[in-house]
Amino acid sequence: MIKRLASLVIFSLAYSGHAGAQAVSSADVNIVSVQAEAVKDRFVCTAEINNQNDDDSYGTQVIVLLPLEVKITNMTVLQGSGSCRKSAATGGNHGYAICSLGHLPQGPTVRRTVRITTTKSAVAANYPQTCAAFIYSRVGDIQKDNNYATATAP
Repeated sequence: MIKRLASLVIFSLAYSGHAGAQAVSSADVNIVSVQAEAVKDRFVCTAEINNQNDDDSYGTQVIVLLPLEVKITNMTVLQGSGSCRKSAATGGNHGYAICSLGHLPQGPTVRRTVRITTTKSAVAANYPQTCAAFIYSRVGDIQKDNNYATATAP
């Protein structure tokens, strides 16, 4: 009897338009490209990102992974607001940077660029000079396979 009454209440709410359906926000924050460049005494990792779905992204963060044994000398967010912070230094070196971009409007032409400049790796002769970027936000992401990209300096 209780089961039948519960079914009747659920049917009644759904039929009357009061089923409690809510709109679902979904972003598609993604890494458009990552570039790695080793020039003389420095290494530069540049990640270009955007949000391609129909909802804005909030609490957007980009983690930039760096080559072995480097020190971050500059961090910049271009084409919009944002700030970056260095990882804690281990042996005087930084392994990554986290950039907070906050609100990222949707649209394929809305882009942000994160540029991290470091010293040249102390072990560059032995290991590839690679960097990578990973992006995420507080809004659900409909396509996660474009949230990570990597590049190696020529």
